[in-house]
Order: sequence, then structure tokens, then C-alpha cells
Amino acid sequence: MKKVLWGAFAVPLALFSAGAAQASPCRVTDFTDKPLSALSEVQRLAIVTEMTRTEYDRIKAAPAGSPGYYKLVADSADISAARKAANDRLATMKLDHVDDYRVTWGSDFLTDEQLRKYANCITQRQPGLVALGRFEDPSTFNLTYSHITPIGIEKIRTQLIASYNIANAKELEASFAELGPKDNYAARTFSLKLEDPTKRAVLVLRAGWESPRFVFVPTPAMSEALK
Repeated sequence: MKKVLWGAFAVPLALFSAGAAQASPCRVTDFTDKPLSALSEVQRLAIVTEMTRTEYDRIKAAPAGSPGYYKLVADSADISAARKAANDRLATMKLDHVDDYRVTWGSDFLTDEQLRKYANCITQRQPGLVALGRFEDPSTFNLTYSHITPIGIEKIRTQLIASYNIANAKELEASFAELGPKDNYAARTFSLKLEDPTKRAVLVLRAGWESPRFVFVPTPAMSEALK
């Protein structure tokens, strides 16, 4: 069954304006009410590998035992050392495609609504196709995506180029066709059904002339095992 949700039906041009107030990076931790202590180790590590300096300063300053405290960051000399330590620890877990999956783990604790807000934030600062996601249940992965191109470029289509282990790929293609030629649109969420929940899944998306975007969906069993 297909489910498509809009972050906003009508998107004012101002939403995508790159003003001074919107120049700072998007911090995933700003879009959730969950403390770091409530996340799995792999989620915390993924956050650290991609965290902004403001996130680092905030986590570094959190007192021991508080919800925002994370020993790996507290023990680091600086943000570079923290990122390296997080990457090194992820490497010891011997996970397949860790560099692709950690992008998902770094935000999959957000709700669908929070993911749409996070995706919109990224898109406002980084032209192109943004794709994020989270598991709704072991066989359903909610894909959230948004797109923007610089003003003046012709409207383009978002397309599914290829997929693996996706049962409702044709419905996703139909959703893109319904969206039609559109350069700028707010985040949408589509529920992907996995053919085999015990296996990973892959999507290859493309917006117009841009480079294809690969979306690797980790297996729910792997994610659960790391909690």
C-alpha cells in the first residue's frame, strides 16, 4: 500500500531562500526531543561522524550522566578527534557498507515529520536531491526526500532508476510521475515495502541531469542487533 505525505502542499519560494539566517548547517539533534542517551550506539556514532561544530560544543559541554552526555565526545581533544574516534569504532563493528548506512543511522531516530523538517533544512542549504529514511516496521521503510535547483533552471523530473528488494517500486515510480516536472518541492514521505525484510534494499534515484543518488536501506535485524 502506498503512502505519500507532504511536509507542505504549497511551497512558497521563500522556503528555499538562502538568507543569512539560514546559513548555518542543519543539526540533526535540533529536530528531535530524544536525548543522546536514548539512542543506540551506532546512531550516536553516526551523529558524531557528521556533527557540526555547534553540536560538538554542546555535547562536549554536557555534564557526565546528563541526557546529552556522550563519553566519546567528552574524552576527545577536538571535533576532528571525535569524528575519527567515532569512525574508528564503527569500523570495528565490521558492518557492511558502513559509510552508506551511517547516513541513515544518523537520522533514523527521527519521526517522519521530523525527517521532513530535517530534509527541508538540508535542501534549503544544499541544492539537489536529499533522501533520508526510517523503519516503520521490519518490512516497511519510510523514504523521505526533497529537492531544489537554483532559480532559473528548467523544471526536471525525479525518477527511480533502479531498485533491489523493493516490492512496491512501481508505486514509487507512479508517485514520481504524479509529482511531474518540478525543480523545487518540500519533503515528501513514501512507504517502501521490502520484498524480503531479512535482506538490505537499494534505491537509485535521479533528479533530472544530476548525478544518481543511491539509497541503501539497512536490514531491520542489523539495526535491532546494534541497539
